Formats: sequence, structure tokens, C-alpha cells
Amino acid sequence: MNSNKRILFFFPENPFSKRAGNVARSYTNLRHLKSLGLNIDLVGVDEFYRGFDDSVESVDKNIIDDVLILKRRPVRDLSSYTYWKYKIIKLFTKQKTENNGYFYTRYFLDTFAEFYQKKNYDYVLINYEFWTDLIRKIDLKGATTIVDTHDWITLNEYYKNKKLNIGEKFNEEIQNLAFYDKVITISNEEHFIFKSFLGDKVINIPPSFPENFETEAIRKEYDLIFVGSDNPFNVDALNWFIEHVLPLLNSDIRICVIGRICKRIPDHNNIEKFFFVDQLKEFYHKSKVAICPMLGGTGIKIKVVEALSFGIPVVGTDKAVDGFFQKTGNGCQVSDDPQKFADIVMQLISDPVLYEKQKEEAILFFKNNFTEDKAIALWKSILN
Repeated sequence: MNSNKRILFFFPENPFSKRAGNVARSYTNLRHLKSLGLNIDLVGVDEFYRGFDDSVESVDKNIIDDVLILKRRPVRDLSSYTYWKYKIIKLFTKQKTENNGYFYTRYFLDTFAEFYQKKNYDYVLINYEFWTDLIRKIDLKGATTIVDTHDWITLNEYYKNKKLNIGEKFNEEIQNLAFYDKVITISNEEHFIFKSFLGDKVINIPPSFPENFETEAIRKEYDLIFVGSDNPFNVDALNWFIEHVLPLLNSDIRICVIGRICKRIPDHNNIEKFFFVDQLKEFYHKSKVAICPMLGGTGIKIKVVEALSFGIPVVGTDKAVDGFFQKTGNGCQVSDDPQKFADIVMQLISDPVLYEKQKEEAILFFKNNFTEDKAIALWKSILN
């Protein structure tokens, strides 16, 4: 149906790095778009690739047709006309700092515009509304514009800075979202909020994963598993768990922690760290319960959906079920109280009947809400 159609997909990081929940979502979206027959060009930002030690070589050419990595400045070459052209432009241009202005040098924007004009795109998908200026002033040649919000940015920024001017920031966010033909949310709360302002252009596409339920009994090596990047919310969450909950658990509890978060938490006799693993599936299947002790952050927690895709019960704080329309009977038990959190964990791993009940809830809730078939059908309706 879309075999001759082309989409430009902007995501600042490398979506093939398997590094964090937002990255996993973008990778999944790319797979889904490819499954619908689209030709896909990927655009990223050099500073993000270098900052995470990512390489363009890891981009899957079976999914991506062409790649552009945007740089703020041309290569320093004193004999280059391009180098001197943008050097002079910089001298006479005041660089903005707000709303990603740091990245929007004339060279950065010109490079993108030149790349865009060489082809005819049917769709342009920008991840995060604060990158809207990338396409705001160029001739889009009739392409349908789509933004994947990933998060409610205003609230997310407020968690980081309580002095934030909320009204000003939210107005900026809504104005950016209003620029697009379609606005994608991933949680029920954000869908309600943005749709209240922007109407039917707002479509909710929850995170999705393949079904990874156990087909045979696998020996459990770990009681608990946590998977996460080293973003501040994950760091605060796991340090809170280690400081306040772990001392209340049995002394022989076995915990598996995977991801960049490992370098930001203390060593502990009960915790086995894995900075990077090729196959998360193996570790999820060897774990009884996933934990999500988030204290901040907004939107649906992709790590929770991922755990549910393996049929693994989740124990978390109230934040763990953000974005779920169904707050109970969803495979998750929650409490912000350390003692209650610990009690839930110990009951789950010691009571086989309770464990199986919550496992069945996890599988059913996942099948009803987060399968890849449902996500692909939603993308198909948007692209048509």
C-alpha cells in the first residue's frame, strides 16, 4: 500500500543503540513503518551520536535507505569556501539558546534543508516537539507532518526545575504541537490533555513489544530485575530502592540490574550488574519480578510494558502505572511506602498462587493493550 511512499524520520540519537526506553520506542516505530512498506530516511544529530559513542555503522540498512547526521559546524578546513562562509555568518548572527537554539546554527539548518529538498517525502516524523524549528520554515512540499511527543515535556521539565514558568513552557509546547498534522502520544493522560487543546489530530499509540511469554519453565536465577539508562529519574529511583527498600528484604534476595544505570548505583552483595547485554530476553526469563520504583518523570514507563511483554509481574511506586487507563488488575502492584513495597515483593516471590495470579493479569493486560499488531494498525490508520 505504501511501497512507493517515503518518510523522513528525525530522532536525535541512534535508534538502533538499544540504550533506553525512548530509543527502544523509536526503533520499534521504525520497524512498524517499514512493515507498512515505507521507504525511510533517518536524520540524527552528531553531538548525540558522539556523546553516546554511537556509530552510524549500527544503523540497519534493511530498514533505513539513507542517513543524515547533522552537525552544528562544517569541518574546519581553512581552504574551504563552506568553512569560511559559515564562519562569517556566525560572526553576524546572534545565537539563540532557548528551545534547542544551541543546535540551530545556520549550517545545521541549511544542511537539513538541502537534504530534504533532494527528495519528495510523503511524511515527516519528528520525535519530540522541541525539534519543530527544524522543519518550521522550510518548504515541506505537501508532506504530512507527524510528531511523536514521547512525553509531556512541560511537566517533565517542571520535575527538573520547580522554578519553571509553567504557563510559558506549556504554551510553547502546545504551539509546537499545533504545527503538525498528526500528534502521537503514548499514554492515556497525555492523550487526554493534548486532545483537549488540539482535537482529533491527537492519536494515542502506546508502546508495543512482541509477545515474549515463556513457552516452557525456565529456572529463575534472579528474584528481581531492573532495566534502565542512567537518566536522572532512573538514578533517583534505584538509589531510593537500594537505600530504603532493599534493607527490608530477605538477605538472600537476588537482583539483576541491566543498563547504563549500573555506573550510577553503589555495588551491593545482592545486586549483579550488567552494563550491556545483547539479549534482554534471556535475563527477563531468568527473573521472577520486575521493579519500577520511579519517583519522578512523566508518561508511560516503557520498562514496565517491556516487563509485561514477558509476562513478568511488576512491583513499583505509583509512577509505575502512569499512562495506564487501568490502574489495577494490570500485572502491577504499587506503593510509595518502602515497607509496603518490600512486603509486596516478598509476598510475590514466596507465594506461588499470588504470583501466578499476577502473572496471568500481566499477560492479559499486555495482550489487550500493547501488542505490535495493535500499534501497526494505528500507524496504518494515520498514514492513510
